[in-house]
Amino acid sequence: MRIVFVAPKSAWRQALAAESRAAADAGHAVRVVAEENPDWDLTPLDERVEVRWTGATKVSAPEPAFIAVFLRKIPLGVLRAVGRGPLHGPADRLSRWWRRTVLGPLKRRRWPETKRLREAHRRDAVAAAVAAGDFDWLVLHEPQAVELGVHWLPRLLDERPELVTTFSFEPRAEAARER
Repeated sequence: MRIVFVAPKSAWRQALAAESRAAADAGHAVRVVAEENPDWDLTPLDERVEVRWTGATKVSAPEPAFIAVFLRKIPLGVLRAVGRGPLHGPADRLSRWWRRTVLGPLKRRRWPETKRLREAHRRDAVAAAVAAGDFDWLVLHEPQAVELGVHWLPRLLDERPELVTTFSFEPRAEAARER
Protein backbone atom coordinates (compact mmCIF):
# COMPACT_ATOMS: atom_id res chain seq x y z
CA MET A 1 0.00 0.00 0.00
CA ARG A 2 0.98 3.60 -0.44
CA ILE A 3 0.56 5.59 2.77
CA VAL A 4 0.56 9.38 3.23
CA PHE A 5 1.13 10.77 6.71
CA VAL A 6 -0.19 14.33 7.07
CA ALA A 7 1.53 16.22 9.90
CA PRO A 8 1.24 19.90 8.93
CA LYS A 9 2.88 21.35 12.04
CA SER A 10 5.19 18.44 12.88
CA ALA A 11 4.23 18.70 16.53
CA TRP A 12 4.63 14.98 17.26
CA ARG A 13 7.93 14.33 15.50
CA GLN A 14 8.96 11.26 17.52
CA ALA A 15 5.65 9.51 16.95
CA LEU A 16 5.69 10.43 13.27
CA ALA A 17 9.24 9.08 12.85
CA ALA A 18 8.35 5.84 14.66
CA GLU A 19 5.08 5.24 12.82
CA SER A 20 6.45 6.05 9.38
CA ARG A 21 9.39 3.71 10.06
CA ALA A 22 6.96 0.96 11.15
CA ALA A 23 4.94 1.46 7.96
CA ALA A 24 8.10 1.25 5.84
CA ASP A 25 9.19 -1.88 7.76
CA ALA A 26 5.80 -3.42 6.93
CA GLY A 27 6.61 -3.00 3.24
CA HIS A 28 4.52 0.07 2.45
CA ALA A 29 5.56 3.02 0.31
CA VAL A 30 5.49 5.95 2.75
CA ARG A 31 5.22 9.69 2.13
CA VAL A 32 5.20 12.30 4.89
CA VAL A 33 3.79 15.79 4.42
CA ALA A 34 5.24 17.82 7.29
CA GLU A 35 6.72 21.12 8.38
CA GLU A 36 10.47 21.49 8.25
CA ASN A 37 11.99 22.11 11.67
CA PRO A 38 15.52 22.08 13.09
CA ASP A 39 14.36 19.50 15.65
CA TRP A 40 14.13 16.89 12.88
CA ASP A 41 17.86 16.37 13.47
CA LEU A 42 16.98 14.92 16.88
CA THR A 43 14.33 12.56 15.47
CA PRO A 44 15.30 11.81 11.87
CA LEU A 45 12.91 10.14 9.50
CA ASP A 46 13.78 6.80 7.92
CA GLU A 47 15.59 7.15 4.59
CA ARG A 48 12.90 5.00 2.92
CA VAL A 49 10.31 7.70 3.65
CA GLU A 50 9.59 10.30 0.97
CA VAL A 51 9.19 13.73 2.57
CA ARG A 52 7.35 16.77 1.27
CA TRP A 53 7.97 19.86 3.37
CA THR A 54 5.19 22.44 3.48
CA GLY A 55 7.57 25.37 4.00
CA ALA A 56 5.03 27.41 5.96
CA THR A 57 7.47 28.65 8.60
CA LYS A 58 9.44 30.46 5.91
CA VAL A 59 6.41 32.61 5.05
CA SER A 60 6.05 35.93 6.87
CA ALA A 61 4.20 39.18 6.41
CA PRO A 62 6.36 41.68 4.54
CA GLU A 63 7.87 44.55 6.44
CA PRO A 64 7.02 47.98 4.99
CA ALA A 65 9.96 49.59 3.19
CA PHE A 66 9.94 52.65 5.44
CA ILE A 67 10.35 50.52 8.55
CA ALA A 68 12.96 48.30 6.91
CA VAL A 69 15.14 51.24 5.92
CA PHE A 70 14.58 54.01 8.47
CA LEU A 71 13.86 52.02 11.62
CA ARG A 72 15.94 48.90 11.06
CA LYS A 73 18.74 49.23 8.52
CA ILE A 74 19.99 52.75 9.19
CA PRO A 75 19.87 52.80 13.04
CA LEU A 76 21.28 49.29 13.44
CA GLY A 77 23.93 49.97 10.78
CA VAL A 78 25.06 53.10 12.62
CA LEU A 79 25.14 51.25 15.94
CA ARG A 80 27.10 48.39 14.34
CA ALA A 81 29.67 50.87 12.97
CA VAL A 82 29.96 52.66 16.32
CA GLY A 83 30.23 49.31 18.08
CA ARG A 84 33.43 48.44 16.24
CA GLY A 85 35.35 51.02 18.23
CA PRO A 86 35.78 51.75 21.91
CA LEU A 87 32.01 52.24 22.35
CA HIS A 88 31.35 48.54 21.81
CA GLY A 89 29.48 47.98 25.11
CA PRO A 90 27.14 50.99 24.96
CA ALA A 91 26.43 50.39 21.25
CA ASP A 92 25.47 46.77 21.95
CA ARG A 93 23.18 47.79 24.82
CA LEU A 94 21.54 50.47 22.69
CA SER A 95 21.11 48.02 19.82
CA ARG A 96 19.38 45.50 22.11
CA TRP A 97 17.18 48.29 23.53
CA TRP A 98 16.26 49.44 19.98
CA ARG A 99 15.34 45.92 18.88
CA ARG A 100 13.25 45.32 22.01
CA THR A 101 11.41 48.64 22.34
CA VAL A 102 11.11 49.90 18.75
CA LEU A 103 11.33 46.90 16.42
CA GLY A 104 9.68 44.35 18.75
CA PRO A 105 6.23 46.00 18.81
CA LEU A 106 6.35 46.50 15.04
CA LYS A 107 7.08 42.79 14.54
CA ARG A 108 4.30 41.81 16.96
CA ARG A 109 1.84 43.93 14.94
CA ARG A 110 2.70 41.92 11.83
CA TRP A 111 2.30 38.57 13.64
CA PRO A 112 -1.46 38.05 12.98
CA GLU A 113 -0.90 38.61 9.26
CA THR A 114 2.08 36.23 9.31
CA LYS A 115 -0.03 33.55 11.03
CA ARG A 116 -2.79 33.97 8.44
CA LEU A 117 -0.30 33.70 5.56
CA ARG A 118 1.32 30.61 7.09
CA GLU A 119 -1.99 28.84 7.59
CA ALA A 120 -3.03 29.56 4.00
CA HIS A 121 0.33 28.32 2.72
CA ARG A 122 0.13 25.19 4.90
CA ARG A 123 -3.44 24.48 3.74
CA ASP A 124 -2.46 24.86 0.07
CA ALA A 125 0.68 22.70 0.44
CA VAL A 126 -1.20 19.87 2.15
CA ALA A 127 -4.06 20.07 -0.35
CA ALA A 128 -1.59 19.90 -3.25
CA ALA A 129 0.16 16.87 -1.74
CA VAL A 130 -3.15 15.08 -1.20
CA ALA A 131 -4.58 16.12 -4.58
CA ALA A 132 -2.11 13.85 -6.35
CA GLY A 133 -4.23 10.96 -5.07
CA ASP A 134 -1.52 8.34 -5.60
CA PHE A 135 -2.06 6.67 -2.21
CA ASP A 136 -4.29 4.04 -0.65
CA TRP A 137 -4.09 5.04 3.00
CA LEU A 138 -4.26 8.48 4.58
CA VAL A 139 -3.00 9.02 8.11
CA LEU A 140 -4.10 12.30 9.71
CA HIS A 141 -1.28 12.24 12.20
CA GLU A 142 -2.01 15.34 14.32
CA PRO A 143 -5.03 17.44 15.26
CA GLN A 144 -3.89 20.18 12.88
CA ALA A 145 -4.22 17.69 10.01
CA VAL A 146 -7.86 17.20 10.93
CA GLU A 147 -8.38 20.98 11.03
CA LEU A 148 -6.87 21.33 7.55
CA GLY A 149 -8.73 18.25 6.35
CA VAL A 150 -12.06 19.97 6.86
CA HIS A 151 -11.42 21.77 3.56
CA TRP A 152 -10.62 18.75 1.37
CA LEU A 153 -11.27 15.50 3.25
CA PRO A 154 -15.07 15.16 2.73
CA ARG A 155 -14.68 15.64 -1.03
CA LEU A 156 -11.76 13.18 -1.12
CA LEU A 157 -13.72 10.52 0.77
CA ASP A 158 -16.72 10.99 -1.54
CA GLU A 159 -14.47 10.51 -4.58
CA ARG A 160 -12.57 7.57 -3.08
CA PRO A 161 -14.76 5.61 -0.62
CA GLU A 162 -12.20 2.76 -0.51
CA LEU A 163 -9.54 5.07 0.96
CA VAL A 164 -8.40 3.95 4.41
CA THR A 165 -8.24 6.96 6.75
CA THR A 166 -6.83 6.71 10.26
CA PHE A 167 -5.21 8.87 12.92
CA SER A 168 -2.13 6.68 13.27
CA PHE A 169 -0.47 3.78 11.50
CA GLU A 170 -2.59 0.82 12.57
CA PRO A 171 -1.88 -2.55 10.97
CA ARG A 172 -5.41 -3.55 12.05
CA ALA A 173 -6.85 -1.09 9.52
CA GLU A 174 -5.01 -2.82 6.71
CA ALA A 175 -6.19 -6.26 7.88
CA ALA A 176 -9.80 -5.05 8.10
CA ARG A 177 -9.58 -3.65 4.58
CA GLU A 178 -8.36 -6.94 3.13
CA ARG A 179 -11.33 -8.93 4.51
